[in-house]
Amino acid sequence: MECTSTIAACTSSSSSSSSSAAAGVAGNFPATPKWQFWFVNHVTTNPFFVPTQYGIQDACGLLGCTYQWTGSEISDVAQMVNSMNAAIAGKADAIAVAIVDPKGFDAPVARALDAGIPVFSYNADSPPGSPNRRLAYIGQDLFLSGEMMGERIVKLVGSGDVALFIATPGQLNLQPRVDGALAAIKKSGAPINATMIATDPTVNVGLSKIRAYYLG
Repeated sequence: MECTSTIAACTSSSSSSSSSAAAGVAGNFPATPKWQFWFVNHVTTNPFFVPTQYGIQDACGLLGCTYQWTGSEISDVAQMVNSMNAAIAGKADAIAVAIVDPKGFDAPVARALDAGIPVFSYNADSPPGSPNRRLAYIGQDLFLSGEMMGERIVKLVGSGDVALFIATPGQLNLQPRVDGALAAIKKSGAPINATMIATDPTVNVGLSKIRAYYLG
């Protein structure tokens, strides 16, 4: 067996499968234009999204596409909307956006779609019943993940004070998770006093606020 990269599949070196192996290494995808995809993120420099950026780079390298990684460093919706407008003006072939605000992305998503640009949400999605017209959401059920976290907290802690730190209260990437955790803790009936504590979307400031809380 021979592996040519972390993306390419391992392919057999036998002559009988050489043609299919070569196709497999190349991805065996149909020829496409050199599409340009824009990824609008809410915390562009946060280490949480480093694997996401590597994945984008790998996929673009495999498929012959290009991309823009843009948005806001501080979860500022206005900055993210400006990035979406730039993507529309730049005639992006598709836009992926973390919809962290319940209403703030409705209009730019509509403008993109009206311009013929597909829009997908990732990591955070518009709430149920929203008029947002994004085509699909790629990500987990955030409230459910919060519920599972809450159940884990109950199992591990049992009783006492619990702090649930949140960088951006109210935003759709984090608030549903905290809501789910609080709901699960309450439902359990365990004597746990769970409190939501606001921190900051930047890592260093957020960490300092966490330290200040537990040291206090």
